Amino acid sequence: MNKQQFLNALAEALKKLPREERYRTLSYYDELIDDRIEDGQNEYAVVESLGSPEAIAGDIFGSEEAEKTKKEYGKGAKIWIIVLLILGFPLWGSLLLVAVLLVLVAYILLYLPIVILGALALGFLGASVLGIVGTPFLIAEIGIQNSAAGIFQCGSSIALLGLSILCTVALVYTTKGIVRASKAIWRGCTAGFRKRRIAG
Repeated sequence: MNKQQFLNALAEALKKLPREERYRTLSYYDELIDDRIEDGQNEYAVVESLGSPEAIAGDIFGSEEAEKTKKEYGKGAKIWIIVLLILGFPLWGSLLLVAVLLVLVAYILLYLPIVILGALALGFLGASVLGIVGTPFLIAEIGIQNSAAGIFQCGSSIALLGLSILCTVALVYTTKGIVRASKAIWRGCTAGFRKRRIAG
C-alpha cells in the first residue's frame, strides 16, 4: 500500500469523526510519511510500519471514547460532591462553627492581658492625676497644721503614677509577645492549607 492508498483508507475509516479532526489526523500522517521518506526510508515500508488504517482509527475512537467517559465521570463526581455537601451541612456546618468559635475564644483569651494591662495603666494614671491635682485642695480644706493626710495623698498619687508607668511598660512588652504568638498560631493554622494548595 502506498501513501495515497493509505491516506484514502484512513479517511474512509475516520469518516465518523468531525471534518476538522479528520483533516488534522490525515495531515499529521501525510507529514509523518513525507518526513520519513525524506530521511531515506521506502514509502511502502513507512506505510507498513504505521499499521493498518482501521487499527489507527480504532485507537483514535477508543481514546476519544475514554476522554468522553472521563469528562462524564468528572461531572457526575462533582454533582455527588455538591449533593453530599448540602446533605451533610448540619454536621460539617456545626463543626465548622465550633472550630471558628474556639479560634475566636483563643484569640480573645490571648489578647485579654493587653486589655487588662491597658485598663490598669489608665486607671492608675487617672487616680494619680486626680490625687496630685486634689492634694492642694485637701491641704487647704484641713489646714496646714494637719497636712499629714495631704502629704500621704500626694505620696500615694506618685506611687500610683509609678504603677501606671510599670503597667505601660508591661503592656508594650506583652503586646509585642502576644502579636508574635498570634502570628505563629496563624501560620500554624494556615500551613496545612498552603501545603494542600501547593500539592494540588
